[in-house]
Amino acid sequence: MPRKPLILAAVIVALHLCEAATLGTSTAGSLLANLLQILACGFAAVMAFGAYRRGRGLSRPFWLLVGAGIAMWGVANLGWMYYEVALHTEPPTGSAVRFLFGLQSVFFAMALFLDQDKDSPTLDSESVLDFIQITIVFFFIFLGFYYLPAHHFDEHTALAREIRVETGEDILLVALAFIQTLRARTEGIRKLYAGLTLYLLFYTVCAGFADYKQSIHATPTGTYLDLAWTLPLLFVALWAAACRPAPETRQGPRRKSFGDLMLRNATFALAPLIVLLQVSQMGSEWRVVRFSLLGVSIVCYAARLGISQFREAKSENAVQTHALAMESAADGISILGAEGEHVYVNSAFARMIGFEDAAAVLGKTWQEVYDPRDAALLQDQVRESLKQTGKWSGQVSLRRRDETRIPVEMAITAMPQGGVVCVARDIRDRLTAERARFETEAKYKMFVEQVAAVSYIAEVGLHGEWLYVSPQVETIFGFTQQEWLKGSEQWIRFVPEEDHPIIEAAEENCLRVKRFQAEYRLKRKDGQIIWVSDTAVVVPGSESHPLMEGIIVDITERRLLENQLQQARRMEAVGRLAGGVAHDFNNLLTIIKGYVDLALKRCVEQPELRGNIQRIEDAAERAVTLVRQLLAFSRKQVLKPKVLDLNSIVLNMDKLVRRLMSETIEMKTQIGKNLGAVKADPGQIEQVILNLIVNARDAMPNGGKLVIETGNVELDSTFSHDQASVKPGPYVMLSVTDTGIGMGAETLAHIFEPFYTTKESSRGTGLGLSTVYGIVKQSGGHVSVYSEAGKGTTFKVYLPRVDDPVQAQPTVEAPGSTSVEGAETILLVEDEPAVRELARMVLAERGFSVIEAQSPEDAVRLAGKHGAEIHLLLTDVVMPGMSGHDLAKQLTARHPNLRVLYMSGYTYNMIAENGTLEEGLSFLQKPFTPQGLTQKVREVLSRPVHAK
Repeated sequence: MPRKPLILAAVIVALHLCEAATLGTSTAGSLLANLLQILACGFAAVMAFGAYRRGRGLSRPFWLLVGAGIAMWGVANLGWMYYEVALHTEPPTGSAVRFLFGLQSVFFAMALFLDQDKDSPTLDSESVLDFIQITIVFFFIFLGFYYLPAHHFDEHTALAREIRVETGEDILLVALAFIQTLRARTEGIRKLYAGLTLYLLFYTVCAGFADYKQSIHATPTGTYLDLAWTLPLLFVALWAAACRPAPETRQGPRRKSFGDLMLRNATFALAPLIVLLQVSQMGSEWRVVRFSLLGVSIVCYAARLGISQFREAKSENAVQTHALAMESAADGISILGAEGEHVYVNSAFARMIGFEDAAAVLGKTWQEVYDPRDAALLQDQVRESLKQTGKWSGQVSLRRRDETRIPVEMAITAMPQGGVVCVARDIRDRLTAERARFETEAKYKMFVEQVAAVSYIAEVGLHGEWLYVSPQVETIFGFTQQEWLKGSEQWIRFVPEEDHPIIEAAEENCLRVKRFQAEYRLKRKDGQIIWVSDTAVVVPGSESHPLMEGIIVDITERRLLENQLQQARRMEAVGRLAGGVAHDFNNLLTIIKGYVDLALKRCVEQPELRGNIQRIEDAAERAVTLVRQLLAFSRKQVLKPKVLDLNSIVLNMDKLVRRLMSETIEMKTQIGKNLGAVKADPGQIEQVILNLIVNARDAMPNGGKLVIETGNVELDSTFSHDQASVKPGPYVMLSVTDTGIGMGAETLAHIFEPFYTTKESSRGTGLGLSTVYGIVKQSGGHVSVYSEAGKGTTFKVYLPRVDDPVQAQPTVEAPGSTSVEGAETILLVEDEPAVRELARMVLAERGFSVIEAQSPEDAVRLAGKHGAEIHLLLTDVVMPGMSGHDLAKQLTARHPNLRVLYMSGYTYNMIAENGTLEEGLSFLQKPFTPQGLTQKVREVLSRPVHAK
């Protein structure tokens, strides 16, 4: 019970008591007492209308009518207060005020005659016609039993007659309310009519007591007797305030018996009969009123009867339609009566159980139709389910009359009036399809669980839920299926934020083309970052959540190989650029060094000028060193490989480099036993070792430990898989490890690029490691590096191991005399005019006869003209149109005794893929000095002609 309405009711009662004790029946007391009664009436009406708004079904029109009846009593009491307070008298006999007091009973009667079977929240046309009839009946009761006779009685007798009529009406309403309570179909409706019964009974008792006291001694309003009218109103207010809608329950239509139909039809006819009886007793002066209302009553009865018949006809048509639909249904439908007999069977059901005609089944009990063995298994289960829920459904196997069995899916529903409806569906085709689907799903599952990829079904979107994920998720992601699916809406948390735009773009594209494709990184359960390729297609799902079916493949190895390939391509591109730059610089440096050498010889007696020229020569030498490093990186330098012992080179270098180390650096050399031989250029290998040691030294400005190691290793397919450019096989390993500052991932990605350095500009050119890279690659080896910031660095050089014996190192011969003279004829082929002019001038000064050619085509023409006179072909290697190597082949084919000397900034066609000089070929590396040129020319001319 709500507290506020209870408090208000208590206040109204307390005010009544205070008024009766203090003011009594005075004018002010009567006014206050009437106002309190009107307040109680308004309170009750407001609560009733509130219950109307909260209610559903029949309770809505019920509370609307109850509230209207209470409101009608309040309107009547306003009139009573006017007569009593303003006119100091009671309303006269037959006044409208007394009629309004009786009119409240009309609304209560209307509430009692609501159709419970419909349980409708609105008033239909039939209810409105019934209400008109009730109003006419009550009007004639008031007119015939009170109003007309009251004109012939004295005031006391008229009052007694009024009390008897009202009390009779109230008792009749109490009886009807009690009957409706007993007839109520649901608990909610029963509570409504029970409450109305209590109110009407309480009101009848209180009103009867108050009327009895008034008939003995007429007393104005203002006494304790006023509570007899107020308390029933407060009862309605508290009852309505406490009323809450009953939970909805689904019930089928109630089967009406013959007695119910007779009672209802008799009720329709009772109103016109009552009206007719009253009309016959009225005088002729009421002719217009009595016959008009009688006509209205008859019309209402006829309309009510017509509407009922129309609804019955409509229901009959619906029944015929439903019967036709059931007869045409593919499912078997049967209806069993309360005794278990078949009252309806469609043709599909008859055929299903083996009967030719449905009529053959009608009247038979279910025990006669169904196989007893089937019934025995399910009988108790079906009855228990029908008792608890009114329904049962399940799959059963029915035995037909020919002893065959068919699987069916059966649903049984209990009917309110008794009996059940059975619907059976033949599921043989469905079971066959399900078996085929199960077999297909088993094959698909076997395929999905064996493929090396994660298969999944998920909702579209960054926060879509994953509905399925294959067991491979544990192998690839490190999560079990349950772990991944739990909280899968947040799967994006395993993707680094840098890759979120990739997935968002793929999701947007997926909504347009119904296909998802993205490659992104993902964090495994153990913290490892892997690359995955995610491919999916959109399949139908719910409208708000379409689904994706896809697979996720681990492409970490592929991305690693792609990165290595991109790095190799980038290094190759940079190498080509460096080689081209080195070639052009070599031409320029040849000119610079040549003319510097000539200038030095001509200014012996000018010390100051000679010093300036020597500084130019020093700068040129540094430039030559720089260009050679570029050539080493670009793998365009000329190698003179020999089979050598790497341990010997390391030990020889150890003595040299220890002098370069700071006292704070501990250097340790560990050479491997029985170290295999390698084939490489000794000078270039020394350069590799020196560059790596210097790099390690510079990485330890505050001291540390430097370890040089050698050893035999076998690089298997696993290593070569991680390093795409390495072939599996035996290698000799050179390792240089330092405990210096180390490097991060960003630095590691660029350390072999030329001119990339983390040192100050005054401490390095950025070519040390790029030189190492180029020499090792040109020697057929591989260089790897591992480093972490603050934890030092390890460089490992792998050179292919060879089985050939180690070659002894040749002794260096002392340089010969600087004076070289000659009288031979030389064909000079050089496309760079300045280099050609320098070479011609130097050779001519030594007595050689020089024939100049600015292009290979020009050389061929001049050779044809002076071929027999030419002793030496001095040619550049890289020239437009034809290479120097091709030119030499063409000319030596015509002139077998022709000697050839190549000169170039870097080798080209005459050098094999690994940069090794072809046997028997002479080569002069640019830039060269005049002395170096003349000595090399004399050396070649002094040799016998190489046999082709």
